[in-house]
Amino acid sequence: MPGRYQFSMPERPSRDGWFRVGTLDVTTTALLVGLGIASMFLYAIGGAGGPIFNLYFIAPYVRDGEVWRLITWPIGNPPTRIWVILTLAFFWFVGHRVEDTIGRKRFTTMIAMMTVLPAAVVSLFDFTASTGQAYGLSILAIALLVVYAFDSPNAVWFFNIPLWVLALVFVLLDVLQYLGNRMFGAMLVELGAIIVGTVMARQYGMLNDLQFIPRFVSQRKRPKAVSRKGGGGSTVVAGPWAATPPAHSAADQAELDGLLDKISANGMDALSRNEKARLTELSKKLRGR
Repeated sequence: MPGRYQFSMPERPSRDGWFRVGTLDVTTTALLVGLGIASMFLYAIGGAGGPIFNLYFIAPYVRDGEVWRLITWPIGNPPTRIWVILTLAFFWFVGHRVEDTIGRKRFTTMIAMMTVLPAAVVSLFDFTASTGQAYGLSILAIALLVVYAFDSPNAVWFFNIPLWVLALVFVLLDVLQYLGNRMFGAMLVELGAIIVGTVMARQYGMLNDLQFIPRFVSQRKRPKAVSRKGGGGSTVVAGPWAATPPAHSAADQAELDGLLDKISANGMDALSRNEKARLTELSKKLRGR
């Protein structure tokens, strides 16, 4: 009615998903959370020892040939406690922060390496079934929190606690719990996921302050244009070997600055859905992806 304030929910941020379901952009993060929710129903149907058990990483079983466990262990999220809901929400938050930064293809590659490599290394050791196992998205969520926190060293949490301090506290608590429960395999999987995640994030342009992590991906040198002499002098020959023009223009930068100024003045909700989509597009373009 005229003269009354109307309340509207903020628009869902537009993301670079693999596909869309209705208005939801299905990113890699969203897909993993969805599979984690589906595994809860799988637990309800088959019980703790049913089909969901076949998703868990258990080192002796991998050595016996069940190699799919190296890939499927983050999907298994049994609803045995309320914390599993917070875990999925937490993974949704930090996963999208990192995925929005490096892009869905790179993020998918990073998640795959964080999942497979640590579990494969643990499988090489002679752990028992009770110690050489892991499951659930909590391990990857903690690893991504470390990546996000150290990529944003000035970010703070409640009571102005630096986010990187909170990340280190979470890792320390997990390590102490794993040691107390003698779950050495799970501890190594989590620490391995953190190492793989930070190294790969560094290759993708994140963690610029962590100079001690080497960057193995070097920038390719721009080829020089070839010149040839003609009848009247020298002519530069253009072709596919010529220098690549810049991926963005001054107009793109000006448009991005305008959107950022609008956010600074009125907040993210001041942008329309199209403006948010354009902000994501320009950000990726200026990053060179």
